[in-house]
Amino acid sequence: MASNDGSGGFMLGLFVGGAAGFLAGILMAPRSGEETRATLAEKSGVWRDRAGELSAVTRERLGQAVTEGQEAARRARGHASPEFDDEFDIDFDDDPLTEPDGDQA
Repeated sequence: MASNDGSGGFMLGLFVGGAAGFLAGILMAPRSGEETRATLAEKSGVWRDRAGELSAVTRERLGQAVTEGQEAARRARGHASPEFDDEFDIDFDDDPLTEPDGDQA
């Protein structure tokens, strides 16, 4: 059971504070609105590209970790007692990150 230690409230406060600081910085910047909008449009494209790259890297690493975990579980299962094998019937060929046609999710 998960405990409620208040970390969700802290993260929300951190996000709201960061957003407020960002907006204050934008509003107090010594540039015209047109220059600010152009800068934001340029930066948002860069941030979008970086987010896409990070997403791809994360997906690849997660896939590798799942594969390594499945292989470790197969090895452990091979060393397990027959009672364990009967109690936990795990299908390691069912990869949750792979679509039925073999493509990654």
